[in-house]
Amino acid sequence: MLMSSRRPFLSLSFALLLVPAALVAQDRTVVSKEVSVGRSEATLHLEFADKGRLEVSFRDGSVLVGDSTVGSFQAGDALDRAWRELLGKAVSLDDGALAGMLRSWSPPADLPAQSEQTAKVVDQAIRAALEPPEAPKPEPKGTAKSSQAADTGSQSLLRQLLGRTDHLAELAVALDDVDTDHIQVHVGEDVDVGPGETVNGTLLSVGGDVKISGTVDGDVVVVNGSLELMPGSEVDGDVRLADASVARNDGTVSGDVVDVTANQQDLESQIRAQVRQQLQSELRDRTRVHEEHGISLLAPIRSVVHGLGGIIQNLFTILILGLIGAGVVTFAGTNIDAVAETARRTPGRAAMVGVAGAFLLIPVWVLGIVALAVSIVGIPVMIAWVPLFPLAAVAAVILGYIAVARNTGEWLAHSNLRFTDRIRISNPIHTIAGGLIGLMAAFIAANVFSMVPFFGFLEGLLVFAGVLISIAATLVGFGAVLLTRAGTRPEYYPTDLDSDAAWSAAMDAADHASARAQGGATEEEGGTSDA
Repeated sequence: MLMSSRRPFLSLSFALLLVPAALVAQDRTVVSKEVSVGRSEATLHLEFADKGRLEVSFRDGSVLVGDSTVGSFQAGDALDRAWRELLGKAVSLDDGALAGMLRSWSPPADLPAQSEQTAKVVDQAIRAALEPPEAPKPEPKGTAKSSQAADTGSQSLLRQLLGRTDHLAELAVALDDVDTDHIQVHVGEDVDVGPGETVNGTLLSVGGDVKISGTVDGDVVVVNGSLELMPGSEVDGDVRLADASVARNDGTVSGDVVDVTANQQDLESQIRAQVRQQLQSELRDRTRVHEEHGISLLAPIRSVVHGLGGIIQNLFTILILGLIGAGVVTFAGTNIDAVAETARRTPGRAAMVGVAGAFLLIPVWVLGIVALAVSIVGIPVMIAWVPLFPLAAVAAVILGYIAVARNTGEWLAHSNLRFTDRIRISNPIHTIAGGLIGLMAAFIAANVFSMVPFFGFLEGLLVFAGVLISIAATLVGFGAVLLTRAGTRPEYYPTDLDSDAAWSAAMDAADHASARAQGGATEEEGGTSDA
C-alpha cells in the first residue's frame, strides 16, 4: 500500500498517524487511575472500560511504555519536570476530564533532540491508548466500493499497529531520520519484491518477512521479521533492522545496514551500569553515615577487635625490642651502660644532639655517596655505604631507645607504683623490659579505651602523649649514642671506672673534699670575727 504525506514525520508519530483524522472518535473510558511519584520513579497507570491498559513510567533514568524502553532522561531535567507536572495535574482528575487533559498535553518546546524524540513517543503512546476500539460502521449510501476498501484498509492497519504495542519502541527507533514522504507499509504480512519490480520510497514491514529480488529506491525498515536480499537485488538507501535478521546473498545495499535493537541494548546496558553505579554509591554513603553515627550493629564488635589488635601489636613490639635489648646486654653490656648513663645525666644535651643528628642523617648519607663516587677507589666503598649507613642509623636509634628504656625501668623500680616492685634493678634485662612497658603504657591504655564507647577524646589524648614520649625517648637515646660513639667513649666518667663500686668510691672522695673545703672556710670566718 503506497501512502504519502505533506511533511515528514519522525519515528512513532508517523506510525500512529497513518489513518485519516475522520477515524478519531470519542476517548476511551478510564475506570482506574494510579499515579506513583517518588525520588527515582514517576509512573502513570491507566485501565479502561474495555479491559485495555496503559502504563508510562520514568524510572531510574529510563522512559518505559509498558515493558519497552523508549528513551532516557536525567533526573531533574526539562523532560522529567514536564512529566511530573503532568502527573500532578492527573492526580485530581478522573475519566473524561483526565483523558482530555492527557490528550491536550504537549511536551516542552525547548527540549534537546534526544529528549524531544522520547517526549514525542510518550505523547503519541498516550494518544494511541486513548483511541477507542474500532466499531463496525454502516455503509453510507452512494459510497464507492474503492473508498470503502480504502477506509477498511486504514482501519485494519491502525488496529494492527495498535495491537503490536510491544514493538512500538523498536519501530520508533527504526524510523528515526528515515524519509517518510513516500512509504509502503506492511503489517503482519510477508512482502515479496520480485525480479524487475521497483518500490519507490521506503519499504516498512512490521511482523513479517521481506524478500527482495528487484529494487527498492529508498530505505528498507524491518521490525520483528527477516530480510532476504536475493542475488542482483538493490537497495538504494539504508537497511534498518529492529528485532530482525538479514541475509544479504550478494544483494547490493548503497547505504548502511543498522541493527537498531543492538544499539538500543547498548544504551540500556549503559543506563543499567549508571543506575548500578549510583546505587552502589548511595549504599556506600549510607553505610558510612551509619558507621559515623554508631548505628551499625557491628560497630561495638569492630571496636573490641580493633582495640585487642592494637594491644597485641604493642606487646609484640615490646617483645621484639626486649629480645634486642637482651642481646645488647649480653654482647655489648659496657656500651649500653655508657649510653644509658649519658642519657640519664644530661638528657637535655643528648636530646639536642639527637635532633641535630636526625636532621643531618640524610645530608651526610648523600654527601658520603657523592664523595665516594668521584674516585675509583671509593666506588666499592660506596656500594657498601649506600645500604649500611641507613642500617647503622636504625641500629643507633634502637640502641638509644633501649638505653632510655633501661633508665625508665630503673626509675620505675625505685618508685612506689603498683607492681613496679617486681622489677629487679640488679638484672638489666628486667629493667629494660619494665622500661619498655612504661614507655608503651600510653599506647596500651589508648587501645583499652578504644574498646569502650564514648572515650574517643581520651583515646586521642593518650595516643598524643604516647607519641610525644616515644619521640623524646628516641631523640635522647640517639643523642646519647652519638655523644658516646655507640658507647665506646664514656662521656661522664673515666674508662678505668668500670664498676659501680669504683664510681661510688670516686663520688664519695669528691664529697669528702668538698666538705673539708667548706669546713676550712668556716674556721677562717670565725677567726676574723674574734679579731
